[in-house]
Amino acid sequence: MIRAPSICLLPGLALLLCAAVCPLSAHAGPQSLLAGCTAEPFGGEGWSYKCGDFSAILSDHAGVSAQRLWQRSRRTFQRQAEGGVTFKEVKATLAGRKVRLLRMRAKGPEAQEASVFAVVPVKGKGARRVLCTARGTPEPQSRCGRVLEQLAAQPWRALPEEGVAVAQSDAALAGRELVAPDGCNLTAENGSGRIECGDGSRLDWTRLSDASRLRDSVREGMLTFKDVPRASYLESRLPCAIDGARTECTYLRMLDSSERREAYFAGAVVRGMPTVISCIAGRSSRLLPQACQQVLSIH
Repeated sequence: MIRAPSICLLPGLALLLCAAVCPLSAHAGPQSLLAGCTAEPFGGEGWSYKCGDFSAILSDHAGVSAQRLWQRSRRTFQRQAEGGVTFKEVKATLAGRKVRLLRMRAKGPEAQEASVFAVVPVKGKGARRVLCTARGTPEPQSRCGRVLEQLAAQPWRALPEEGVAVAQSDAALAGRELVAPDGCNLTAENGSGRIECGDGSRLDWTRLSDASRLRDSVREGMLTFKDVPRASYLESRLPCAIDGARTECTYLRMLDSSERREAYFAGAVVRGMPTVISCIAGRSSRLLPQACQQVLSIH
């Protein structure tokens, strides 16, 4: 809900800033307006930035038109505002593309926070939503226009640039925080994790430091799985995706067994992060086990 003197937007809009957690890395980069900020993965679609006297969010939405995303966001902002915020639309150009800016300011003489929002079309991809919120004097508020220009010009689904410290929840796979389905447990630490469900299905994921290790890591996991019962397996390759990043899965099915023993192994660069997963079917009767459904898709 938005209320004076602060503008705060619901998580479903990708506009609620989260509290920072343990930084994973920091870089040095000159001349960036975001240098010194802390970035957190945001809903699997982008990043939120905390920058002292201002904050910003970038989220990329595949297959959505800029007009539709603008209208949907504008309606939601007004519904949440409950009359406590003024709205003003102005025309502008961001990264060489004509857009509408939505300026939002909490009502009241004591209000010290203002936000500016835009939706930028990205040809062949979808639409990008950018937001900057500044507090205090007019100087950080005027900076928001330059921040939006910088965010609008970034590559699609890019990682934070140099000079930004990246923070991530332990329970996140390549920036998107996972949840345990009903009847399942989730454990995670330092970019790796596991979801185990009551039907015996299991998802494991690991973030690698180097994409060149993806193929070897997938093969190592597959060989370890095959060695446990020392049985014969039918092995095949299937087109699949890890949280939207298309790749190839190695599918294993045990031969001559009274119990189901099947598994998928795959690796991909997901939102810029090299990630390896394994999906174990267990006793699940589903084509794709419950533990894996929020991450893995078969094409």
